[in-house]
Amino acid sequence: MIPFIYLGSSVFFPYSDNWQHIIDNVLAEYFINSLSLAFGVGFLSFVFGTVTAWLTSIYDFPLRKIISWLLLMPLAMPAYIIAITYVGIIDNYNFLPDIRNLFGGIIMISLVVYPYVYILARGAFLEQSKELYENAQILGSSQLEIFLKISIPMARPAITLGVTLAAMEALADFGTVTFLGIPTFTTGIFRTWFGMNDTITATQMATLFLSIVFIFVFLEQNSRKKVRYSENIKTQSKLNFKKTSKRNSFFIILICLAPLLFGFIIPFFQLLYWSIFISNEIIDQSFFEIVKSTLFLALVASIVISLISILVTYIKRLKPKSITNNFMQIITLGYAIPGPVIAIAVMIPLSNFDNFINQILLDNFNVSIGLLFSGTIFILIFAYCIRFLTVSSRTIKAGLESVSLSTDDAAKSLGANNLTMFLKIHFHLLKTPLLISFLVVFIDIMKELPLTAILRPFNFNTLSIKAFELASDERIADASSSAIMIVIAGIIPVIIITKNILGKRNKV
Repeated sequence: MIPFIYLGSSVFFPYSDNWQHIIDNVLAEYFINSLSLAFGVGFLSFVFGTVTAWLTSIYDFPLRKIISWLLLMPLAMPAYIIAITYVGIIDNYNFLPDIRNLFGGIIMISLVVYPYVYILARGAFLEQSKELYENAQILGSSQLEIFLKISIPMARPAITLGVTLAAMEALADFGTVTFLGIPTFTTGIFRTWFGMNDTITATQMATLFLSIVFIFVFLEQNSRKKVRYSENIKTQSKLNFKKTSKRNSFFIILICLAPLLFGFIIPFFQLLYWSIFISNEIIDQSFFEIVKSTLFLALVASIVISLISILVTYIKRLKPKSITNNFMQIITLGYAIPGPVIAIAVMIPLSNFDNFINQILLDNFNVSIGLLFSGTIFILIFAYCIRFLTVSSRTIKAGLESVSLSTDDAAKSLGANNLTMFLKIHFHLLKTPLLISFLVVFIDIMKELPLTAILRPFNFNTLSIKAFELASDERIADASSSAIMIVIAGIIPVIIITKNILGKRNKV
């Protein structure tokens, strides 16, 4: 809560001349570009995600099963890496259009976040009843009309959630917009903090942006409450895949492969080619040290976040009406907050606390312990907890909700306390959600750029920072080795997640 309180209190700080400069010259541009990026990414993710989800859920065509899980592979590809790759490709082929603009940023981010919409929409489509479709066909509806008038409205809650996640990723993006030169709120906060050396104005900008994000989240949640669609799940029959002609199958495969081709296959093999080409120059002992540091950081942070998520969700289950749930609801909003905003929210309070502790020790014992919290890996893990606790806790919460409360009552009647009940019952039933939670957070931390770049201790480097620094110096091919390691490290968890989620048709 302390970081959020600090951000909120910044509105009472004195406003410097830099604020007037920002308002007069760049604030409107930041606002327009950020909203355009969010809505553009949301729209393209909706198109890519729902169309591919519909085709793989309704039609039976060659390679359907393989394509249905390959469509999740772009999750392993960070948006800034795909942007770096395509800029390198375009620089080698002058006839290709330049993507260093807002439209290019929208396309780059959409290509890697559409799986959020795809997986949620596909789950909703697979749960829709066969009778509903058959009745629509009897009434003369075409496949397109069924898709637009029945399937999408029935799947609206799931699709809306996916689109919101995609839009939030766009709002929180730092690496892609910075590399492509798109002025947004996240880049503006970073420039104000480090370029103007004005932490107070940067904090106030972060508070303003955070308010906009919370309004966005509130409107999305409110819209889902007002409109509800339901089916009688006790009597419905599951959809049978519809056979198609060879010609239609060809076009379906082509449509499904398009986002996969541009969002994963092309950039992956281009990065692989570059990394092999320059491996002798870049891959050395220091490179493997960076790999080890990155994996260590992601592993430790993922374990910590998963443990906190278990604690948070289990307390909410045991005491659903407790006042602590209100605080837990706030701390799980971090996924909607951009990295630079979180960095400001944790860096300044923890730095002040470190200085306060050091001053007390110097005055009384003539001893200094340095930056114990803000200058170590502690601040990174703390910031990751704020950023990714939402993803982890909601995954575990969904698994915990599938366990009936009558199971708890039966265990308590046999004399089991809360700890025993969790260890002997809930833990075994939550193995898959816990694994998915851990892997999702692991992937996100491997890809995380702004938080790590701002808060990392001295002489601590990660693959994401190394790749971005080299690409920013126009050494795109040299950045490929770090980039391909991030992608490869992300592919394995994505495959495991895909196997656990898409492998069971009715439990997407």
